[in-house]
Amino acid sequence: MIREVLVLLLSFSASSILLKPFIAFQKKRRIGQFIREEGPDLHNHKTGTPTSAGLVFVSLIIAFTLIFDFNAKNAIIVLSGILFGYIGLIDDVAKIRKRNARGVNAWTKLLLQFLSGAIVLVLVYYLNPESFYILRLGPVSIELGWARVPVSLVILAGMSNGVNLTDGVDGLAASVMIFAILPLVLVSPQSIFFSAMIGSLAGFLLHNWHPAKIFMGDTGSLAMGGMLATAFVVTGQELLLLLFGFVFVAEILSDIIQVSYFKATGKRVFLMAPIHHHFELKGWKETRIAVVFSIVALSASLIGLLVINGG
Repeated sequence: MIREVLVLLLSFSASSILLKPFIAFQKKRRIGQFIREEGPDLHNHKTGTPTSAGLVFVSLIIAFTLIFDFNAKNAIIVLSGILFGYIGLIDDVAKIRKRNARGVNAWTKLLLQFLSGAIVLVLVYYLNPESFYILRLGPVSIELGWARVPVSLVILAGMSNGVNLTDGVDGLAASVMIFAILPLVLVSPQSIFFSAMIGSLAGFLLHNWHPAKIFMGDTGSLAMGGMLATAFVVTGQELLLLLFGFVFVAEILSDIIQVSYFKATGKRVFLMAPIHHHFELKGWKETRIAVVFSIVALSASLIGLLVINGG
């Protein structure tokens, strides 16, 4: 546990310090986020806020993970962060160049996510081909055969998009991720990776808490979701993401439900989707949304610990 605490403190310090000149660099060159027109009007003033903080904190997560705990599974997790993060970076750069909130075409981005997921699964297969077809849910093993491939691909792309959708309120995605993975530092074989993630995100959160001085961008959100999912895929426990990624799953499901219901009936289930915008339009402050959603994330993760330990 000493190494985990050391990694957490070092990554926190590095992230919080390095993001300051990164913010100043973007402000000096007038580089910043463009806000979606279909989003809440409350967010219009955020246009121009520095973005793509994921370039900094994802790099730190990768560095500290490889330095303190280099192994095959962590190497795959790190690679997934690079792959999904690069997709996000392409999207962020496209938005800046176009000077609007529409970056890479959504279907193109989804295809790239599935391709990245396929690379991850190939590596996981060669890491341990005998157990590749088995998913575990705590003490229960489920034999899926080749059906594991589409299931895991959907989970990898889905979690990446889930974190991306959650990143719509100051401090939300980072705080939810921190509390979702906090219990894993105690029980996961990838405890160093999770410690690096918590520390780096906490350092970022100092600059991202409302009112945010910088956003993580798609570079950060897609990489975070991809790495979180991969950390469970390499151990065959991705079904546990229903609990450890509960808020991210809820966010993406709320978006799917909203779009599907509107196409079928012309009516909406939520005031706005994903669901954090529903509460925002209900009058909740951004800090309240971040705190409440983080409590929900931690509660779901603690239930996940019970499942891992067999109840």
